[in-house]
Amino acid sequence: MAELADDQPLFPLRLVVSRTGLKPETIRAWERRYGAVHPARTPGGTRRFSEEDVARLLHLKALRDRGRDLIQIAKLPTERLAALVEAEREQGPIQPMQAPPPLTPEQKRYMSAIESLDAREALALLKSMTEGLGNVELLLRVAIPLMWQVGHRWAEGTLGVAQEHLVSAQLRQLLLGRLDQIESPEGAPKLLFTTPAGQPHEFGILAGSIAAKEAGFDVLYLGPELPAEEIIWAVAQSNADVLVLSVIRRMSEEEMVQVERLVETLAPRVPIWIGCPPGHPLKSRTERASHISSIQEFQAVVAELLDAD
Repeated sequence: MAELADDQPLFPLRLVVSRTGLKPETIRAWERRYGAVHPARTPGGTRRFSEEDVARLLHLKALRDRGRDLIQIAKLPTERLAALVEAEREQGPIQPMQAPPPLTPEQKRYMSAIESLDAREALALLKSMTEGLGNVELLLRVAIPLMWQVGHRWAEGTLGVAQEHLVSAQLRQLLLGRLDQIESPEGAPKLLFTTPAGQPHEFGILAGSIAAKEAGFDVLYLGPELPAEEIIWAVAQSNADVLVLSVIRRMSEEEMVQVERLVETLAPRVPIWIGCPPGHPLKSRTERASHISSIQEFQAVVAELLDAD
């Protein structure tokens, strides 16, 4: 914690909120969780922020909106953050982060149970919300809104690791159960679902697997974080008709090259569909793949493939 200095202007939290567009709880969470800033304190313990603190918060907000993981960059020197922001701008504009859809009263109660780590209550609410829903309905009305809310709050810094893991564990168990219950027609085209190394989030491929199986495809679900050479082997060994990948996080140059090599090795013999955010830089480096940014887009691509058969 910095001490008050006489030779620099210091600003209260409300003014920093106005200048950065960040919520007060987000700023406090970034300070507590990531050590992103170290505001000074008055004798009464009130935060006071310097110009450098404001600049750091603006840089981090810009990089977060580009999909950067704050845990990897929050403690970098301010000059390095500024250079990263400039490098990102040179890649061109991206769609801004959207606010999550509004939650129903029952979904709000679920998130409250998650916040207090009341796993029993959360699971009971999840079962109540999904009982009687068809598989695609479950995805669109419950699973996607909840995961969108969790992702948004995680990016804001207002939801912790343990809470995010609890939601993920409960939804994973629910979706895997639904996936196993869907029967695939004999001889249906086979879609292989996984994520490349460095991409641990499997919700996208789980949702896609359910939508594909519900539409009449055979599905080989391999879970997340498969190295490129293993993906190539699995596609050949299983005679998959389509490879479906999901990418959420930013990727290192090495990870990007591995996915490029994967696409070049398999395409056009095996179509490759990559689910990724609209502004992800992987899109411009894997032009031989098809890129999908929503479950609705995925359903349309699936329907098109069925029509072609």
